[in-house]
Amino acid sequence: MKPYKRLVAISLFVFFLFLFVYFIILNWLKLSGMFKIILYAVAFSYILVPITERLERFLPGTAAILLIFAGLFIVICLVGLLLIPPFIQQVASLNAYIPEVISELKEFSRGIQSGLQKAGIRYAVQQTIEEGIEVVQQRLLKLTPNIIEGFMDKAANIPGLFLIPILSFYFLRDRKYFKKALTRLIPFKYRKNITRTFSEINHILNRFIRSQIITAVVIGIFSTIGFLIIQLPYALVLGVISGVFEIIPYFGPWLGAIPAVLIAIINAPNKIIWTVIVVIIVQQLEGSFITPKIMGDHVGLHPVYIIVSLWIGGMFFGILGMFFAVPAVLIIRVIIRNIYLSIASI
Repeated sequence: MKPYKRLVAISLFVFFLFLFVYFIILNWLKLSGMFKIILYAVAFSYILVPITERLERFLPGTAAILLIFAGLFIVICLVGLLLIPPFIQQVASLNAYIPEVISELKEFSRGIQSGLQKAGIRYAVQQTIEEGIEVVQQRLLKLTPNIIEGFMDKAANIPGLFLIPILSFYFLRDRKYFKKALTRLIPFKYRKNITRTFSEINHILNRFIRSQIITAVVIGIFSTIGFLIIQLPYALVLGVISGVFEIIPYFGPWLGAIPAVLIAIINAPNKIIWTVIVVIIVQQLEGSFITPKIMGDHVGLHPVYIIVSLWIGGMFFGILGMFFAVPAVLIIRVIIRNIYLSIASI
């Protein structure tokens, strides 16, 4: 190619790239919603790939996917009809009960402060606790409005929600096509190493995410049943919290148990021991049977790495960072190992 033609081609490329970026910036609010829907569809289809591949051994691809979607639709309808109304009701009731909980905690902090002063220890524990309580109070009081607002937002975006299963269907059905299309975008020189890296990441993440979701659901169900048996207030909400926090390794189970114990201490003191027993039984089931059977040793990370990654994730991104800390470390480890192997083979 002659120099002036190359210059024209580069100039046109830069010009159209600038126009594209300018268009994205001007329409970011609209496009961000579209990108979110595509991202949700990709994540949803990615989670369903293992069960789809198993069903495809016995059924054609389209039939297997439709069967999975039909089953999920039935489950979602049952959950929506049976669990969501009482869940929202319990969240609203818990939200109304928060001021009383805060008052009890403040009274507890005053008792600690008084005891320290009598012992001759000068430490502003009351002020420290009350400052922490105020922060927690502000966040908890926003809990119900945020949940209700979230449901309203999703209800208002029903057309967008319908797109998620439609896109997921095509991503699942034509996943080999999309895989080939993405592979072609990789320069041939690096294609082998990059595809190997992504294959390893997919293998590890698939097992990790699947096992964590199954474990969280099982623990959430067991915790809810246990809290219902001992008639602990807000059993459904507390069970859901226990299940969600189960996704966080090591610290998650105990973080999820804190709300249940606090509710028992403040609202039902006669059920404190039973609440602790339920928590211990569920954690023993998780540690002895559920996790070994479902996950095994798929993570392969030393506990020190997991703890440090959780600490860093929580420090920078809060609870959300703790949820994604371990998957992020798994991805980084695979990438670093493959880069090292590529350099070593030169």
